[in-house]
Amino acid sequence: MLCTISTGMKHLVDVNLLVSPSKSLILLHGEMDRIYKEKKLEEIVVVNLSRHCLINLGYLTNCPALRICILSKNYITKIDALAFCPNLIKLDLHGNHITDLPDEWFWSDMKCLQLLYLHDNIIGQLKSIEPLFSCPSLIALTLFDTPVSLVPKYRHYIINGMRTLKALDNFVIADEEITEDWLINDKFKALSPYSFVHLPASPQISTLRSEMKQIRNLISTMNNILAHYSPVLILQRWIRGYLTRKKLRVISIPCQKQCLPRLQVNAELCSLGIHVLEDGSLWDRCEANELTSGIYPRISQWSRWNTPNFKPQKSTIFRPRTFRQPRFDPQAGTVNLHSNIRKQRTGKDPLVHPACPIWL
Repeated sequence: MLCTISTGMKHLVDVNLLVSPSKSLILLHGEMDRIYKEKKLEEIVVVNLSRHCLINLGYLTNCPALRICILSKNYITKIDALAFCPNLIKLDLHGNHITDLPDEWFWSDMKCLQLLYLHDNIIGQLKSIEPLFSCPSLIALTLFDTPVSLVPKYRHYIINGMRTLKALDNFVIADEEITEDWLINDKFKALSPYSFVHLPASPQISTLRSEMKQIRNLISTMNNILAHYSPVLILQRWIRGYLTRKKLRVISIPCQKQCLPRLQVNAELCSLGIHVLEDGSLWDRCEANELTSGIYPRISQWSRWNTPNFKPQKSTIFRPRTFRQPRFDPQAGTVNLHSNIRKQRTGKDPLVHPACPIWL
């Protein structure tokens, strides 16, 4: 018997070939965090059921620990049953017959969801995408090859509705798409070749370690693109560097005529944990160990003397450094090498052998 599964796309499918994911099918294609234990639905963390002619989600509702769910190239129309899997990190649903998405309560419970692939579906209205705005941790979203991707300025609508989103449809979000009417260089424009990011396909046999490694590599790639091709992040990085140098009091010391006082000053600073650079500027390595990436937090309240790496009771760790002065001034003449070595070892001054002089 042939019938049409969805009204938006005329695709004849034999209903007898469509199946529901059973318990045995999930255990066969699912993986647990611990390999050497007997598989249980309650402990399945990865499921890869791509190209299995699925019509619904079946027993996937009994997998609360599920983190990676790959259901691509099937005939699924509803995904509301995934509400029982709130620990999802990656959800791949591309190539299905999805027309509408669940409500905002469904997506607000997906607090760990970072990657969502919905391309090659039958989503046709922008209103059906609005519930996705309540997803708190979504980083990458795909909606290309869907009717909604043909709506004018749909990227601008989605990007401004999802603040956590970094990539949409294989392209990292540019600052131009967030700020309208901003004339910038072609290098930083939206949909440029520099902002393209490849979304790797999942293998047929997926494990939690391999999938998490793939997710980390993808997020690292997106962050690297943003760091080099986002003017806002570049300006923030320069401002943080300036504020850090200002807080650490990185100032230049004028070169004095006498070198000995300056060497003594440098020795005292090094004993306090402050390193003197070649250009005469100062760098506090005690405070630098506490700096983290991101927005610089409360610079005016920081104090170098109250840091955990530098306290009064730890003064014995930073011992003052002194410069060792030479014992005698070298003068021109003859010096016997063997006698000096023997004198250092025995403490006695042997006779100088005239056959082995060293001319200075």
